[in-house]
Amino acid sequence: MLPLRADEEVRPGLSPAEEAIVRSVLYAAVFDYPLTLSQLRQTLIGSAQTPSEIVAALRHSAALATLVHMRDGFIFPAGRSDLIEIRRRREQRSRGFLAEHGPLLRLIAALPYVRLLGLSGSVAHLNMENGGDLDIFIVTKGARVWSTAVAVILLAKALGRRRTLCANFIVADTALTFDQPDLFSANQVINLKPLIGDDMYRRLLEANPFVHDFYPNFHAPNAGHLRVRQPALLRGVKAVVEAVGWLPSALAEVVCRTAYRGYLRRRSASWRSPEQVVLGDTVLKLHTSSHRARVLTRFNPAVGDL
Repeated sequence: MLPLRADEEVRPGLSPAEEAIVRSVLYAAVFDYPLTLSQLRQTLIGSAQTPSEIVAALRHSAALATLVHMRDGFIFPAGRSDLIEIRRRREQRSRGFLAEHGPLLRLIAALPYVRLLGLSGSVAHLNMENGGDLDIFIVTKGARVWSTAVAVILLAKALGRRRTLCANFIVADTALTFDQPDLFSANQVINLKPLIGDDMYRRLLEANPFVHDFYPNFHAPNAGHLRVRQPALLRGVKAVVEAVGWLPSALAEVVCRTAYRGYLRRRSASWRSPEQVVLGDTVLKLHTSSHRARVLTRFNPAVGDL
């Protein structure tokens, strides 16, 4: 179920631009996350506005002022100033968590055939709760999805991080188009934080034009301090390994796909959202306990109530 269309009113007295601000703030609030002005501009749902236009609406719209507040550089639903402290606390926790997992992320980025490694989920927002996981999204060169998944699991086990790592979405560079072109998927795409693979991330955006329909203001950001540096020597070694090991890696892919896919299917009875699992040759999507339904179930009534 999608949120209200652009031609549907959220509240009498709000312009379409103001409605977009309300929708975007409410969607972030589902995750207990207040937005900065820059983040609000990037994540405006179905509306293209400049920062000055957003600020003018926040300051001068009496109708909007009853729904959205701004304080200390953050924008949040009226009456939810507590989200500011929640965000600050979770950000501190997330940065420490990422520092602990830095060695693992660098090793995953160095794996052959890995062309995009991105943070996803709450850790990508620096919005982790206690007990949160390290969710990652990977794009591989060619059909090396299953062997990459197994390699990531083995690395995580070797470093004692298996319980916190969730490599739950791995796709080949030939399968970049998402099968659910909705608000939830669009939000996932724009909130990925690429550690390596800026070019591949742009290809991902191009393969999913619906993202721009939902978020016309969005442009691919710089990951900044989160980026994993890969020296030219490492990239060269990686290319050589891929060229020399092309045939053995293809055979390893078949073995890993057969064994790991069989293992996953045997565990399918425990999946809470089996409809969000894909075990394809070029797509491995393991959203076995997806937040999609919960998020949209909370968001749509919140907008409707207004």
